[in-house]
Amino acid sequence: MKVRTFLFSILFTSFFCFGISKTALAEGSSNLGYTVSAKINSKQIDPQKTFFYIQTTPGEEQELEVKVKSTQKEPIKVKIYVTDAFTGDSGTIEYREPQKEKNPLLEQPISSLVKVETPSITVKDFEEKIAKFKLTPPANSYQGVKMGALVFELDNADENEQLTNKFAYRVGIITSETGDEFKNGQTLNLKEVKTSIKRGKKMVLAGLENPDPKIISNLAITAEIKDQKTHKVILKKEVENYMIAPNSQFDFEMDLGTTAVKSGTYVLTLTANNEYKDWKFTKEFIITGDQASKLNKESDYKIVTPAWIKWVTIGEFVLLFGLIIFFIVRRKKLEKIWRFRLWKIRKARKMKKKKAE
Repeated sequence: MKVRTFLFSILFTSFFCFGISKTALAEGSSNLGYTVSAKINSKQIDPQKTFFYIQTTPGEEQELEVKVKSTQKEPIKVKIYVTDAFTGDSGTIEYREPQKEKNPLLEQPISSLVKVETPSITVKDFEEKIAKFKLTPPANSYQGVKMGALVFELDNADENEQLTNKFAYRVGIITSETGDEFKNGQTLNLKEVKTSIKRGKKMVLAGLENPDPKIISNLAITAEIKDQKTHKVILKKEVENYMIAPNSQFDFEMDLGTTAVKSGTYVLTLTANNEYKDWKFTKEFIITGDQASKLNKESDYKIVTPAWIKWVTIGEFVLLFGLIIFFIVRRKKLEKIWRFRLWKIRKARKMKKKKAE
């Protein structure tokens, strides 16, 4: 059981980490009980790619097909749906479940253009079935690309189980009217700077936005936060090889660590660059007393001193103070004794000298 769980963990990681040049297919792996592969059609812009990179004509429908193959005798139920590309917090292009909040930058996304005609498939005994999709591009021309993924999720939900494993294959889909280069996005905006708790950590979040229908790739970012009054750098972060999905926004995270956050006015300086362009942003932001208190209180990552350590420390200081007083008093007593002895020795010498005379 442990070995199987370990193998599933490896699969989970590999399936969710496909980029633009590869598809999340594992044709040689059968640990999920099925495999998937795209059936490339005549509209494929680059036949060398194993994901869909489709040329579209305004309003002209296309049918897309994906082969779902069983790799075991037992039946496997597969749930199928479409997701849109977005930018993850770690600067990667991701394809998760449909987002609950609408992306204001994304008009007519892939999820609205692709209809899943076979939302569920059951395969068994090494058979093959075809999942069909209908792609209907906008009636009007669009610029750049639209990106998303066709998701084939292992539907193993059990009402008696509290947790459901969600393992899936994702087949990337990119549409374009021209087939022009789409990894050369050149518009980047800094929308806001704010503080928040994320994953239990105190964070400064810089909201970055790519409003264009192209990918910003190979992005190097350097961010620095200074105290406005002292000009002291309190936080610095450098990253490389970030990618921002078309028409998306994300929060560039800066971890404030375990030290207590102080209220005040701060200045963020953020520079970004790739082979196409350089950007530089400077923005002031304020952390109020209430915000600082909330961050420090709610963070899971903070230095907490147990009460017993405080009492032990106080006890040590009291003991140390007592020892100092003891040695001072003892020294004074010894000095008094030595002065008396010295006086007696001198007196004895004087009396001896008189007797000698």
